[in-house]
Amino acid sequence: MNPREAREAFEGYVKNRGGEVGTLVPSAGVDAMLGFYREVRVEVRKLEHDGDMLLYQWGTHDWGQGSHFELDLTRQFILPPGGDENIWQLGLTFRFTPTEPLRALGTGHQWCPSPGATDELAAFVRAHPAMVAVGARRDAIVELRYDCAG
Repeated sequence: MNPREAREAFEGYVKNRGGEVGTLVPSAGVDAMLGFYREVRVEVRKLEHDGDMLLYQWGTHDWGQGSHFELDLTRQFILPPGGDENIWQLGLTFRFTPTEPLRALGTGHQWCPSPGATDELAAFVRAHPAMVAVGARRDAIVELRYDCAG
């Protein structure tokens, strides 16, 4: 996969498995993103060190559209020759109305540095209190984005 086509490639990956990104529950979205990271490699000759990583994030934030509890998996590419302008992210975010129990989960993240470590991240995410709390919920606002993070 060309990293510039990551969004379309992920949408196709989900569709080929009988789903639509906008209707995924968090547990299915996480499984799709983990599978996509494990199975779909980047077609770039030389990625920077840590050039294809996966990030799990959770927490309550207000990014200018009101406060939401978010659960997110983001695949990050650092394309040659490196530098901020070459950091691209494919993010799948599930947003929920924040409640006190969700706020109590705090905010945090966990990186997966390589496809070989995907199973460890998968175990962490599936057992994580944020995933346990919202994994099967169908009331999320689902967003898939691909943009330059630099």
